[in-house]
Amino acid sequence: MEDNNRMIEGWFNDFEIDIYGFGDMSLYEDDLVQMDNIVKDRLPYAISFGLVLSKAVLDTVTDGPNLLYLHHYRQLNYRLDMVGYMLSKKIEERGYNALPFAASQVVDWRNQKAHISHKKVGVISGIGWIGRNNLLIHPVFGAYVRYNTVLTDIPLVVNERKGFSCGECRACLVTCPAGAIKEDPASFDHLGCYEMLTQFKNKRNLGHHICGLCIKVCRGKM
Repeated sequence: MEDNNRMIEGWFNDFEIDIYGFGDMSLYEDDLVQMDNIVKDRLPYAISFGLVLSKAVLDTVTDGPNLLYLHHYRQLNYRLDMVGYMLSKKIEERGYNALPFAASQVVDWRNQKAHISHKKVGVISGIGWIGRNNLLIHPVFGAYVRYNTVLTDIPLVVNERKGFSCGECRACLVTCPAGAIKEDPASFDHLGCYEMLTQFKNKRNLGHHICGLCIKVCRGKM
């Protein structure tokens, strides 16, 4: 199993992936959306991986998202989708099964959900914790990361979860224009956040529901 981890880590180095972890899907408590949950049993290992956002691009996000940030966001998603495909292909070439997901794809618009939650996969893969801003927080890079997921049956050594570690930091509470971020991450106002994203989308001609303000102030230990 350790050999499989080392093999995948080598591929990630070739793909220039910044962050990755390996998780046990039996710890993923949510249902898959518009997919049969049997997938979690058939593909019991999760591979979470991410690319760090450009600090210089996020520095241009002042009172909300702009077209430069939108382009950067889309390019990272595209790169993560390609890496997911390539990783799955390499795993399948070795006789195992692998299922790549889209880095950013909403399949349930009413509840704003994708097939799988990349941030929750990141938690069970030992990458970080869910912060007050409702994002996956990396101990070094904070929220400055875009993620994707591949599920597989190739045997892997999984990582341990990290505990909540935002500490006394509440920078995201102060900066959120919707007031959606609360003291307790479980109290995050998803509807209020989405309404603000819709305003940004329409008023700034973005064509996409993004913000970036709570990401910008969540820099971890960079």
